[in-house]
Amino acid sequence: MISPGIDAAVFACYNPPSDVVDRIIAVSRAVRMVFVVDDASRTHADELYERLANCDNVTVVTKASNSGIAHSLNLGFVRAMDAGAEYILTLDQDTTVDEGVIALLNGSIDELDAMAPGKWGAVGPGTVNGMRYHRSVAADLCETYEIIQSAAVFSAGALRDVGLADESLVIDCVDTDLCLRLRAGGFGVYVDERIRIAHPIGSGNSIRILGRRVSSTDHSASRRYYIIRNRLLMFRRYGRTEIRWLLISLRRLIVSTILSLTIEQHRLDNLRATGRGVLDFVRGRLGPRPAVRSSDPGNHEPHDGVAVVLVTHNGMTFLREQVDSMLEQVMRPEVIFVVDDHSSDGSREFVVGYVAERGGPRVEIVEGADRTPSSDLFTRIAANFAAGIEAASNYRFIALSDQDDLWESDRLTRQRDRLLSTGALLTVGNGRLIDEEGTPTGLTLRDSFPVLGTWTSASGRLRLRSILRAPMATGAAMMLDRNLVPQGLPIPAGWLHDRWLSLAAAALGALDVDVRPVIRYRVYPAQVVGMRTRTNKPGGQHLSESAARPYRAARKLFDLSVRLRGRAVDPELRRELRLHRLLRTYLSGNVE
Repeated sequence: MISPGIDAAVFACYNPPSDVVDRIIAVSRAVRMVFVVDDASRTHADELYERLANCDNVTVVTKASNSGIAHSLNLGFVRAMDAGAEYILTLDQDTTVDEGVIALLNGSIDELDAMAPGKWGAVGPGTVNGMRYHRSVAADLCETYEIIQSAAVFSAGALRDVGLADESLVIDCVDTDLCLRLRAGGFGVYVDERIRIAHPIGSGNSIRILGRRVSSTDHSASRRYYIIRNRLLMFRRYGRTEIRWLLISLRRLIVSTILSLTIEQHRLDNLRATGRGVLDFVRGRLGPRPAVRSSDPGNHEPHDGVAVVLVTHNGMTFLREQVDSMLEQVMRPEVIFVVDDHSSDGSREFVVGYVAERGGPRVEIVEGADRTPSSDLFTRIAANFAAGIEAASNYRFIALSDQDDLWESDRLTRQRDRLLSTGALLTVGNGRLIDEEGTPTGLTLRDSFPVLGTWTSASGRLRLRSILRAPMATGAAMMLDRNLVPQGLPIPAGWLHDRWLSLAAAALGALDVDVRPVIRYRVYPAQVVGMRTRTNKPGGQHLSESAARPYRAARKLFDLSVRLRGRAVDPELRRELRLHRLLRTYLSGNVE
């Protein structure tokens, strides 16, 4: 029987066990809607999910690439909130909850709504695997610093205010960051001492040290990297305001690290991962784990080279010139990912054959987005580039390319070096405009996409506001670091890829702008998306220009104030993405 209280449940799954379906069905009997988000499982997960076909209130969302639990939770949060959910239960695939636990959580919600209406952000069980958050408390409901996200209930209103999960964390500390951010935003985080759950963590082993029993999780080296890097980041973000939490968490981190280097398996790999985690924390590197050399010979490391994403649709008119400019680079790309948007003129076959004939790099074909009647042009173009970026995300640097432009010979070298020297996650170059015949027009991209005059010295807040007001980038002149992928994807419907990626990088304080031209940008009447459409269509210059389409404008404000804001690390940038500040930015006459 479905009872009031929890409106939706989100299951985050990856290589799920066979009994996960039973857990999902059990929850679906007690919750109005259930969203199962699969993080690109390598197992036969689809066969398991087929058993859910008869559950009308269960929706399965399958991701194209593995991008971490934070991204999965956000997909679930957004789906649930779009459907009107106000209280959202989040669950891991290996956590067992029954209707009794859900009923108790609904009781917790009722009590909190009466005790602290509009002032609580999350509530969860007071005991997990026999371990209590508080050793002795007088109340059933009590505040705490952080709770694990599995079997936690989040208030959608609080999430709208403080933002969603930080996808740059990928996996560890996702729930810690969300809880502490809720507390910083004035929303309490609670546990209910009457509720107990079982939730496996690591190996689940424990040992006795100096008379005390200590958990030994035996996490993998990859997981150890995230634990170290992200926990140190949490200390920096919240340590000054949450002193007691800092001391408790620091002690736990020290103990778990010592155990991982002394008694757990893969100690050498753990040592390397720990060192890399500390180093990347110092460097400010977030996102997916970079290559960590392992003693396991089966480990496959990501590439540190440059990949190209080329999107084409019946592009034979200009493809030969474009590919020539790629192959004549000072530093050739290692691979070209050709995203074919249902060409009928042999475009992708030409690229494969021509590159091979020229002795060029490997070419991989990526199928383009589905062409559906409901899919607008910008959404489909963005989906094509997103598919290419996901396919190329094993490479450190990813250059984007249209089918009809020409590259300056040092484009790849210059943009790679700028990302390395600035520490940015996205660099955007300028471009000289050419006509259909390739003749220079005397203008540049900056003439149509001006950049804030004081960009070099401007604060992150002013940079973000300037980009919110007007686009300053075209995807044809972009190169991104793969660490932007989990923050930049997926691209919400209605946005062009270049507009969303530049906003995502600016929100992270990781956008580099280069005044030097790196391409020759072709402008001609038959262009599908050119200078006019980029600046005058929704998703182009001003969000306010889509006022004639209220639903689309509202969705864009939601994308910015909820999705993008949840990814911003700097508190000032998060404040700039609050709904009232976004409206002020669009309606006011200047950026300052």
